[in-house]
Amino acid sequence: MNGWKFLALILFISTAALAKPDYSDIIEETYYQKFKHNVVHENHLKLQTGFTHFEQKLFVDAVWDLVEEGHVESIRALNKISTFHFQLSERLRIEILRLKYKNQSSLSQEMISQLTAHLSLPSVETKIIYLLAAYEGELRIAGHEDIIELAKGHEQYSDVSDDEDLKTDLSQDLIADLFHNTPDATTYMNGEYVMSVKLFVFCRQNRLYPCLMVMRDIHGQVVRNSDGSIWTHKALASSARGLPSYTRNGNTPAGIMTIDSVMPVADQQISFGKFRRMILNFIPQSVDETLLKSLLPTSSHQDDWWKSSVVARDIGRNLFRIHGTGKINLDPKVPYYPFMRTSGCIAQQENEYNGVTFKDQRILLDTIMMAMDLEPNYENELKVKGILYLVELDDKNLPVSVEDLTSRGIE
Repeated sequence: MNGWKFLALILFISTAALAKPDYSDIIEETYYQKFKHNVVHENHLKLQTGFTHFEQKLFVDAVWDLVEEGHVESIRALNKISTFHFQLSERLRIEILRLKYKNQSSLSQEMISQLTAHLSLPSVETKIIYLLAAYEGELRIAGHEDIIELAKGHEQYSDVSDDEDLKTDLSQDLIADLFHNTPDATTYMNGEYVMSVKLFVFCRQNRLYPCLMVMRDIHGQVVRNSDGSIWTHKALASSARGLPSYTRNGNTPAGIMTIDSVMPVADQQISFGKFRRMILNFIPQSVDETLLKSLLPTSSHQDDWWKSSVVARDIGRNLFRIHGTGKINLDPKVPYYPFMRTSGCIAQQENEYNGVTFKDQRILLDTIMMAMDLEPNYENELKVKGILYLVELDDKNLPVSVEDLTSRGIE
């Protein structure tokens, strides 16, 4: 058994008696971290044969993130990685990285030929179209207008540009209906999420400004403070690289995700903070997105506000979490201070600023557990479960406030 498979298996078995996170969530992050380790230590040449499609993607994810983080070893690795046996979409991602970081001036002739053949088919892989659309700028600079024009012949191409270009302020009625009338989850995934919370994250289109969370408990009741006022909780859903949600390491996409427990341990505390990070997953694909729409009131079915999560899912984004951080924000002038921006996760405030100690991940975990009628303790963190709605209200350049919500009937 490969070393990283064994590590993931041991991790799963050691937590199985208590754990609620799905095995796939644990092994996905374990593989990803192992691949990053091997690329940094230049062991990547040993790891490229016999990969499953699942492993191929996580290997490319690891290379991509290391390159964007500026690791010299990973940029060198781009020239050595052989992707001959990889899926077309993963080979394309490696070649896009080589274009972005000037390791090559154009796509290889083999890639051009295979893309041309694939794009000439009546039915093509959506991920291929989305990748070409997302990185159109790099491909045009490299002189691949013919590839772009072929890709534009497929209707999925416009999904990516529409994701940013067609954003509008949501009506007060739509937002109020979403908060007050989301369907129960009885029919979704055989009732797996019936006894779970609904966490609403209201953001601005400009993600430099903090979002605001509100929640419904397992009985459908609005979570409130002891004085009867609505419970709210700040968050940030902003890309540290300022990228749109359809690109890797971009903003957290608007739409619906599920909250599926926490990772077994609070490791990597510089990146993720002192408390266990919550696992977020996309709603699985279905015909006409019927699964996703089953979690929405009918007023949202024909609206586009949730489609960013569909595009992000289908382009292959992954490993979303809600977490704190051990990093310190040293710039009080930025709109999101004292938050730290992430690679696409939903951030919580942590550390001490101006004499105030923030432990917002701890507060969020405890509040969710209490909303699930659980004692807020370490063991019950593994039972945390919910449906998360991330909604962009409008394009104001201000943090989302309680007044923004009350004006829309949320109080």
